[in-house]
Amino acid sequence: MFILKSKSPRRIEILKSLGIQFEIQPADIDEREIPNELPLSYLERIAKAKIGSLENSDKNHIYLSCDTIVVRENRILHKPENFEDAVRILSELNGKSHSVFSGACLYSADSFDFFFEETKIFFKQWSSVEIESYIRKSQPFDKAGSYGIQDAGGPVREWRGRYHNVVGFPLFSFLSRWNVWKEYWGNENSP
Repeated sequence: MFILKSKSPRRIEILKSLGIQFEIQPADIDEREIPNELPLSYLERIAKAKIGSLENSDKNHIYLSCDTIVVRENRILHKPENFEDAVRILSELNGKSHSVFSGACLYSADSFDFFFEETKIFFKQWSSVEIESYIRKSQPFDKAGSYGIQDAGGPVREWRGRYHNVVGFPLFSFLSRWNVWKEYWGNENSP
């Protein structure tokens, strides 16, 4: 059985579009940073933590967890806590570039496979009125960096890298691994 350790509607939609059958068992973990933790170390730690309690995992299952972070000047910009925080984050990114990293972890039978992708994002230069209007319209409170690349009229001017990575899933890295995992499992065990 294949188990997704996320309730992200965007990740669920992507996996369904691939025709993969799965169960959803979201993880509830503490996602606070450790002091002086590097962004990619944080991403790997959180992705692995979302797998959950390993002693309760079924060795006949494959688990997938995922996390997405927005990074500017080696600092993570998390999901906004409220409207004012979203204004602060978008103002910091306004007219500048940053990176989006989506990391994922496949786990089964005591084997972790962590992987990630990076996409470089370039923002439009917006007025404070445009920033506040976007937040009211799009309500990006469940999104790292306070925005969605898929939002019509959003702040993204251009990107270099993979679109699905910014949506919240390292799709191409997952697909290259998925074929290996399916081969390992064989047709009779394939989720």
